[in-house]
Amino acid sequence: MNDPEYYFEIASHAYQIGTILIEAYCLSIWGRAFMAVRVKVWRVSVAYIIAMLFLEYIPVVMSGMTVHLIGILTAFAVMCLTDWGCVKQKFYLMIAFFSLRWLSWNIISCIANEMMLVWSALYQRTTARGIRLWVFENYWIGQYVFDSTVELILGFFLIYGAVRCMLRVYGSRREHMNYKEFVLLIMPTVLTVGSQGLIRYYLKVYWDGTGWNVYDNYDGYDFYMMFYALLCYGTILATAYVYRQWKNEQEEDKQKEVLSRQISDMESHIRQVERLYRDMRSLRHDMGNHLMTLERLYSTGEYEAAQQFARKLHAEIQEVSSDVNSGNPVTDIILSDRKKEMEEKEILFDCDFHYPQQKNVDAFDISIILNNGLSNAIEAVEWERKVHAADKLEGCDTCVTPHISVSTGLAKNIFIIEIANDYNGELIIDSESGLPPTTKSGDGHGFGLANIRRVARKYLGDMEINKESCEGRECCMLRVMLQISDDGVTDK
Repeated sequence: MNDPEYYFEIASHAYQIGTILIEAYCLSIWGRAFMAVRVKVWRVSVAYIIAMLFLEYIPVVMSGMTVHLIGILTAFAVMCLTDWGCVKQKFYLMIAFFSLRWLSWNIISCIANEMMLVWSALYQRTTARGIRLWVFENYWIGQYVFDSTVELILGFFLIYGAVRCMLRVYGSRREHMNYKEFVLLIMPTVLTVGSQGLIRYYLKVYWDGTGWNVYDNYDGYDFYMMFYALLCYGTILATAYVYRQWKNEQEEDKQKEVLSRQISDMESHIRQVERLYRDMRSLRHDMGNHLMTLERLYSTGEYEAAQQFARKLHAEIQEVSSDVNSGNPVTDIILSDRKKEMEEKEILFDCDFHYPQQKNVDAFDISIILNNGLSNAIEAVEWERKVHAADKLEGCDTCVTPHISVSTGLAKNIFIIEIANDYNGELIIDSESGLPPTTKSGDGHGFGLANIRRVARKYLGDMEINKESCEGRECCMLRVMLQISDDGVTDK
């Protein structure tokens, strides 16, 4: 039991396992922020631990960079299998973590070289005072245990701190990247990994040629390497910060574009309302003449001509009248347009919407809720219809005509709007935003629900999305609550 090699082997295994556990823990924090199902992030950490332990103890000799790269790629594969989507973002996150861990351990390695001097000083001082300790009697084992312990502590704080800084700068939300954004973000991390590999190669060449380490012959080597590692880390951090600011500006521009489009739609609805009222006034003005014409046709016995005139008059009345009577001309037009759209797409539409007559609520705000909510419902129904397009079996639940419904409720000053659509899939909610993550790409996508929430909070309310049972069918329910009063928007 007093064999130094025995204790050295134990300390070496403990150090290797300790570094793997530290990296796996920091990787779980890094990955949890970008997974829709965050409770399953442990799978990524376990996969990384298993891969690293296996590669550390197999007889095949591989470089440390190769081992860790395989471990990171294993974690990336498990992350994608656990939560498919945003693949380019996940790949960037794994390579960024790989770079951060290498930079952190390189900084620690430079510090460890300086700690050897500290250990030598402690050894000389205790020996001079006649103090006999096991760690100093076994000089190299004691030095290794001392260095390893300090390195593990520093390694945890450096990698953990690097991850936290990146989360603060880059953010913590899942998002789709295009290839230009992906290349912009990944270039600093790839260059960092490549430079680290090149540095290690030249260190090995120097060792093979001279039999010495570079830092043994050049006192400033550790300082320059620490400076270079910090510079690489700062470059990765700065790139992520610039990217996030750029994305935030893009989102603000897109939100303004969406709002401008909604204002344009609102103006179009208002013009339709004005046209409808003009047609109704014109029809009302001519109604007396039409009735007199019908009376004369019947009195002269021209029944066939009277029936044709009556059918034409009925068609004209239907043309100028709205299919929906919600209590407000603007919402009438919106709901009528959506109803016609659903009829064309063979979707059943149940409308029980009643505008709050006694409450001074802005019709423009209600139009934002209806337009975005019904648009999302139609898109969800069409997406599920495509998914189950191959289901042709008779009696299959996915082959029935899909339903969309809108209803309202008013209790004192609480006005609730509910929009439901048939949905048989799994409803995933992002824990940060409380909204389903968008899978659509392109300008203007992903802001509909955010605009609904903005309107709801304007009225001191909020919105929620749940999967519920609607008359025996599974449906996705969007519920929006507004606090309104007789004087309009409730003040804070």
